Amino acid sequence: MRNLIAWCLLLFSTAALATETRLVVRARARDGKFIGTSMGGVRVVLRDAQTGEVLASGVTAGSTGNTQTLMKQPQARGAALADEASAKFTATVDLVEPRWVTVEVSGPLAQRQALATSSTQLWMIPGKHVEGDGVILELPGFVVDVLAPSAHTFLQLTGDKKLTVPLRANLVLMCGCPTEPKGLWDSSRYELQATVKLNGKALTQVPLKYAGKTSTFEAEVPVQQKGAYEVTVTAFDPATGNAGVDHTTFVVE
Repeated sequence: MRNLIAWCLLLFSTAALATETRLVVRARARDGKFIGTSMGGVRVVLRDAQTGEVLASGVTAGSTGNTQTLMKQPQARGAALADEASAKFTATVDLVEPRWVTVEVSGPLAQRQALATSSTQLWMIPGKHVEGDGVILELPGFVVDVLAPSAHTFLQLTGDKKLTVPLRANLVLMCGCPTEPKGLWDSSRYELQATVKLNGKALTQVPLKYAGKTSTFEAEVPVQQKGAYEVTVTAFDPATGNAGVDHTTFVVE
């Protein structure tokens, strides 16, 4: 009984000594803005780096941030990048002593084909909040979303044994930032192409061109044989290393 009382007193004293400590976490697209509600946010997980214990988790919410601040004006040392509306997750952890913490972000959650993960480690000290811009983790990449043909579309080969299949894809940064020729995110420097396989074997490659609508690109896939086609659309920016991939399939009868 005495041992039980002593154990309860120890727990009570430990809880009483614990100090609420806040850590703001944000995710930013490489060459872009913050990843927030418009892209489903990113999953944030804080773990004790030594034990693996999950200390806090959640999803970033908010806007992509101020374009002028993030993308246009020079960034002075110590100047804030985020404003009050910029996407974030605020982790609140009760700390008795300093803890070495792993911070991991994964997203964007609304476009799982582009999901990427980034992490860092830091000390959290009781009562020493890290707010404002907080910890900003970068996620490289593009979000490529094939719009047409939709997966597993069935098509009929015409009598002259020729068929042209329209291919359309949407291309944005991980933050959802739009792409177009001569835009802030200039697609004219990007390399977009579709690799086509027929019944599992490489058939051809075709470039995608701007379709006249923001973030939309198109090509035509020539078809002369029946079978199962797989299309892999890739995007690459040689200036930043951003890359993205998406797939679709169609069947020609």
